[in-house]
Amino acid sequence: MEQAAQQAAQQVIETAVVEPTKSYGILDLFLQGGFFMWPILIVGLMAAFVAIERFMAYRSRFGGDARSLFNQVKKYLSARDGKRALEICQQSNTPLGKVLAAGLNHIHQPIEDVETAMESEALLWVPQISARTVYLSLLANVATLLGLLGTVAGLIISFSSVGQSGLSGAERGEVLGSGIAVAMYTTAFGLIVAIPAMIVYQILSNQANQLIDEIQHYATELKKLIQRMRSDGVQVNDFRSQMEPIHQERKAS
Repeated sequence: MEQAAQQAAQQVIETAVVEPTKSYGILDLFLQGGFFMWPILIVGLMAAFVAIERFMAYRSRFGGDARSLFNQVKKYLSARDGKRALEICQQSNTPLGKVLAAGLNHIHQPIEDVETAMESEALLWVPQISARTVYLSLLANVATLLGLLGTVAGLIISFSSVGQSGLSGAERGEVLGSGIAVAMYTTAFGLIVAIPAMIVYQILSNQANQLIDEIQHYATELKKLIQRMRSDGVQVNDFRSQMEPIHQERKAS
């Protein structure tokens, strides 16, 4: 038993001690970190996948110029062209466009029904906008904790080796120092994964909140516009006949 412990300690001395004259690559340092480097790597890849997917979604699926879209809708409604206003919303293929289209589909109904229709549509899109973003915060915390766990495991192994008999004082110091150094790799790698993940999480959260705020803002603006048109004597009920061909096309498709 003592002979096996001495051999393990000697192996640590030979392989884990960082020589001042020897340079180590990233792969070498990664492998010296031990088992817990691999779970941290997996967590980092998962965080990268979530971040890329959310960035692409915000730029393509949920993106678009909200102000420009609403201004076009406002222009066509002011010109009494409800059909074209609805087409613009449907063609935008964005959450804001869908919410505004829901309101326009009920423009001939009481304003409360218009507001309810937009709120119902918004409730469908808001969870999709915020989906998976919170995972980045979770993965950042997991990476940090895995790094800490790897450090603790490395220290336990290091002190266990030092406690074995048959080692000289210099060898005990080398085993202890190299074990602690190797253990610190996991903490460093965990932070390397966690810090960017938290930064990206804050950026994506801000983008999601901005999209949700835009939906709420322009839905309210559309409600005010319809109320203003009604107070000015515009017969919004006439828009129903304009939009009927669009509704028929959607049912046919």
